[in-house]
Parts: sequence; structure tokens; C-alpha cells
Amino acid sequence: MGERIRNFDWAHHPLGEPAQWPSALRMAMSLCLNSSFPTAIYWGRDFHILYNDAWAEIPAEKHPGILGMPAREGWSDIWDIVGPQFTQVFTSGEGLALYEHMLPMVRGGRPCETWWNYSLTAIRDAEHRIVGIFNQGNEITSVVHARRERQEEIERWRELFRQAPAPVALLRGASHVFEFVNDAYQGLVTGREIVGKPVAEALPEVLGQGFIELLDGVYRSGEAYLGTGVKVRLRPAAEVEAQERVLDFVYQPMRNATGEVDGIFVLATDVTERARAESALRITNWQLGEERARLAALIEAEQRAQLALRRFNEALEAHVKARTAELTQALAAQSAVADRLRATFATDLIFQGFLDTQGTLLDANPASLAAIGRSLEEVAGRPFWETEWFSGRPGIAARMREAVESAARGETARCELHLNLADGERSFLFTIRPVLNAKHEVVGLVPEALEIPQTAQKMAA
Repeated sequence: MGERIRNFDWAHHPLGEPAQWPSALRMAMSLCLNSSFPTAIYWGRDFHILYNDAWAEIPAEKHPGILGMPAREGWSDIWDIVGPQFTQVFTSGEGLALYEHMLPMVRGGRPCETWWNYSLTAIRDAEHRIVGIFNQGNEITSVVHARRERQEEIERWRELFRQAPAPVALLRGASHVFEFVNDAYQGLVTGREIVGKPVAEALPEVLGQGFIELLDGVYRSGEAYLGTGVKVRLRPAAEVEAQERVLDFVYQPMRNATGEVDGIFVLATDVTERARAESALRITNWQLGEERARLAALIEAEQRAQLALRRFNEALEAHVKARTAELTQALAAQSAVADRLRATFATDLIFQGFLDTQGTLLDANPASLAAIGRSLEEVAGRPFWETEWFSGRPGIAARMREAVESAARGETARCELHLNLADGERSFLFTIRPVLNAKHEVVGLVPEALEIPQTAQKMAA
């Protein structure tokens, strides 16, 4: 692009020859051409377009004809969106930073849905007058589409599990917090609201029955546990005495992208009626044995009953094997979804994390952890504003707590941060956005930070 700019016919252009350009424009172009990040300069009130090699891919087939063109002409397809943004920055001098912003660009002769992270910063001359706009950004269309597809796939699996006839639940963390339960599981625990609560809190009546200890063992060892015909006492309501149920169940450990156990998948079958039937059958067999000496004619009937029981057990074993195979396939597919989510989360371009609605850090990507020299285990479970990202500067923690509270109310919080990290002072464009479920309820918070290049910081200064 440096070569193209030198060979451009500036003699017949409103900007004139580069040798006569204002010092502010020459300085901005030096920053632009020497940046490896997509960068463009929009100069003057007509916003004449100048850009570097990294930015050349953004206009697609408009390159290189868009060079020197007024922005209204070069971006006629999206001018109704970006035009007011340019005017706002040029008029007020206040920069804009937009994330996951959709621009319907014309590519290949047809409008296309494209998604972007970009910023607009006012360029001032020596007299502090606004003379242009400094633009940096990158396209994230593939990321947005991939995330959308992943979410749709996850929702399909959630709906599949929700409709499953057998009780299904997903527990997360060492305290076994209910993350998901299907309708059958809700029915098993008599419709109580248990999602988001640890097992010990959601089902206090199971304390002392050995199930918490079983879950702890599966979480520590990473080995599945199969329970058959296990009695459990469940309380339908607080004022009602616990009732005994008989369950067949599987505790299957779930692993994250690093291979560590981070949850347990629960599949249960309520076999209370079957157990009662078997108990009654055992009593009947005992009574038949007592009567055998006196009533020889009942021997044949007893044999038929025993044969029926064997066939019943064989059918039950076949059913359990079939359901276990279905569970294995479901777990494999869900693991693949989790792997794809983790792979996308592990980006080096931005810092990302995930918080619960109280601001407790649950996850962070490797790039953000590397910046403070900490592992996920050292920061997970702590309030986000008390972590090492914000300990280097006074007042930052309070700002982060306010941003978390704002996002928990459903509002996206944005700001620029200057942080003292392990490798020195760094500046970021920072946002905390809420994650909504299908009912538009806030179920989590996603903090993201995009580092501001040093050149952009110096320019702003």
C-alpha cells in the first residue's frame, strides 16, 4: 500500500501531493502503514480513504479502487450506519469502540451479513482541530456464525435431554451444582427449583445417605459409578416426611478441554415399582415354598413364575444395555460440542472469561491467564474485581464491580482500562456483556478485553 500511495495521481486529487500534506496526516499515515493491524485513515470533512495492507482485505473487490475515495462513495452500501458514526466522532472528538457490530456490506454483487469489532478515533492537528478519523478493526463474521451454530447445536441437545423419559441431570464443580435437569428429573425430586444449587442444598434430605460421598469419589477419581436397586429417601415437601424410592443410576464424570473432571452427568431410572413387585414376588415364592409340601400341584405354577421372572430380568438387562449405549453416544456428542466451544474460547486475540451473575469468575481463556501469570484454579471462584488483573492500580477494582453489577442488570458495560500486568502497563478496550437464556434472563456474564496497540495509545495522547 505504501507503493500504491506513492504511485497514486495525487496531483488531480483534493488532498494534493503527499509532500504538501499536513504534518498530522503524514504522522497518521506513518502509524497506519507501519501497523500490522487493519488500519484506515479518513481525512478531511469528505473522509477521503487511505489504508494499509492489513486493511486492504476489508473492502474486498473495492480494493484498490477505494483508495482516495470519499467514504460516502466508498462505503455507500453501509453509509447509513457508519456515516452518522463518522460525523459524531468528527464533530465531538469522542472516540467510538464497537464490538460484534453487524454491517450489511455488498460483496460479490449482493448484500452480506458481516460482523466487526472496530474503533473510530479523532485525529487532531497542532491547533487541536479535528482533521480526520483513525480507524482500526477486524472482521469476526466467521466467529459469530460459528458461535451461533454451536449455540443452536447445544440447544438441540438440551431439548433432546429435556424430553428424555429417564431422569437426567448435569452437575458442575466440586460442590456438584445443578447446571441442568430435565423434566423427568424434576418430577423425581417433586418439582423443586434446584438448578444453580449444590446437591447438598437442593436436596438436603440426601445428606447422610452416602450420595454426596459417591459424587465426591467420582469427581476425584474420574471413574464412573453404576448403582443398581439403590434406596434413597426423598422429601416431597419441607413439612412432609421423606419417602423411600429405589433407583438405578449412573454417575458419569465429564471432562474439560484439558482432560480434567469438571462435572458429573447423572442418568437415573426410578425402579421403585419394580422393586416392590420383586419384593412381593419373593414373598410369594417363600409362601409357595411353605405350601410345596402340602400342595404339590402348585410346583408347576411356581416354576412358571420363576421362568417369567428370569425373562423379565433378561429383558431388563437388555433395556439397560441399550440405554447405556444411547447415553455413551449422547456423552460423546456433547463432549465434541464442549471441545469446539473450548477451542473457540482459547483465542490469543482478546482476553475472555465467564462469570456467574454475582461476578464470580468461573472460566478464563489462556491468553488472559498468561497476562497475570496465574492458572485457572488460582483465580476461579473469586470475585472478578478481586483478581490479579485489577490489583495493580487503585480504584480499578471498584470500577470493575460497578461494571459487573451493570451487566448483571442486562446492560453491556464498556470502558478503556490501563492495567499494570506481569509484563508491564497495558491498555485495553474492555466490555462486560450479559448472557441471556431463551427467556431473556441473565444467566452469566462475559468479560472481554481487546488490547489497544501502543501506536493507537500514542496517537490518542
